[in-house]
Amino acid sequence: MPTAVTLRWLGRPTRGEPAELLRALAPLTARFEPALGPPRVHTASYLDTADWRLRRRGLELTHEGASGPGSLVLGAHAVKLTEPPAWPARIDGLPEGDLREAVAGAMSVRAIAPKVRSRTVWREIVLCDAEGAEAGRLRWAEATTLHPVRTPPVVRVTVHGKRRVARTLLESGEFEPADGSAYDDLLAACGLPEPRPTGITPGMPADAAVATALLGFADAISANVEGTLDDVDPEFLHELRVAVRRTRSLLKVAGDVLPGNLAARFAPRFKELGDLTTPTRDLDVYLLDFDALAAGLTVAGPAVLAPFGEFLRERRDTERKTLVRGLRAQRFTRLLESWRATLNGVVTTPTAHSTVDDLAANRLRRNAKRLVRHAKAITGDSPAEDVHTLRKRAKELRYALEVFGPLCEPGPHRTAVKELKRLQDVLGAFQDGEVQSTTLRAYAQEMLHSGLADAPVLLAMGELLAGFVRREREARDELTGALARFLSAFTLPVS
Repeated sequence: MPTAVTLRWLGRPTRGEPAELLRALAPLTARFEPALGPPRVHTASYLDTADWRLRRRGLELTHEGASGPGSLVLGAHAVKLTEPPAWPARIDGLPEGDLREAVAGAMSVRAIAPKVRSRTVWREIVLCDAEGAEAGRLRWAEATTLHPVRTPPVVRVTVHGKRRVARTLLESGEFEPADGSAYDDLLAACGLPEPRPTGITPGMPADAAVATALLGFADAISANVEGTLDDVDPEFLHELRVAVRRTRSLLKVAGDVLPGNLAARFAPRFKELGDLTTPTRDLDVYLLDFDALAAGLTVAGPAVLAPFGEFLRERRDTERKTLVRGLRAQRFTRLLESWRATLNGVVTTPTAHSTVDDLAANRLRRNAKRLVRHAKAITGDSPAEDVHTLRKRAKELRYALEVFGPLCEPGPHRTAVKELKRLQDVLGAFQDGEVQSTTLRAYAQEMLHSGLADAPVLLAMGELLAGFVRREREARDELTGALARFLSAFTLPVS
């Protein structure tokens, strides 16, 4: 047993009271004389992005301190703040230095905010043997979460010193080894991260399965509305759009199994929602890439593009106002309410005689055949519209594979999704190059007519345009090889 062991107390929390604490340590008091240190209080907010990017990377970032600016702590990195932090915060809102560099890759464009706020009361306890020599030290810590919910204290005891001290506690039956960190315990006490929806399962009625998947997408839309409205970070809008796209795709692929012509009734409304979100997202993408684009100029310095950057930000402000009005409108609220109510009715009272297993095999085969047929028809001379159609078909099949994944063999399913993603990367690069070049031409024309761009700005925008066109052509050249690779490697993971 190592010299430092962390245990979990299985009894009732002591609240740091000396008498209660000594009763909990009764297995030790017959052999050692305990000396209790004063109670101390430690407060911490555990920070992460909305989608737990830091935790997925094994990073535990905290803001510590009950009053004043406090400190940011990440492992060995600790940074004292000069003013109280404002959450949520993007990477440029964190102090420059090693800590910021350590989390930048994981955060990317996302903002961090407290996931759990905790208050820990702890005491140090020194154990002495009969001769008065120190035999070990304990750190008795009782942590209570204050946010997002209040929970009973989680008690962890860290033992430093002789092995027999920890062994004695374990043998008493009142302690157990503590797996994971204090953060793990706090998250478990709060029920976080929230469990993923169970989704569809084999044997479900086909209509109930499709409705269940669509309810999951509706939850994803709702979960990202507040962050989109508050403009916390651009990924909230992106995730909202992905959920809308998945909804539209599943309605197209399998919506006909829903009763009452539901797909035909609701599909136009979700297209409308997708159209509402598109302009702001397109401008987000431009602005996220803007600094890199400006830094890559060869005919001028990045400062030359400043008027174009300002133009994009003003355009985004205008488009965002339209987006916010739409998401706050009763029309959007009623859409989600009626959509959920309708889908819940299908889940609780299914009418389909076929199972989701049959549906998945049928629709995956049908969409795969259609994709392969389109892929084989693409040549170097195919018009751009045909390439875009192929991209849509690939996306529809990938979304269908994600929905019906629980019914597929895991290995073949992962391989099929991987091959689709590789093809989509090339198709997406071609699409992005064409869209960005078309949009940039329109922006340049508008700025010219409005007197917002002089010759240096337009020349710099021309260099950007050349870069977009070059990427578009490179993706088109790469497409032939990508299609050949896909057609030879892709196998549908259903019998």
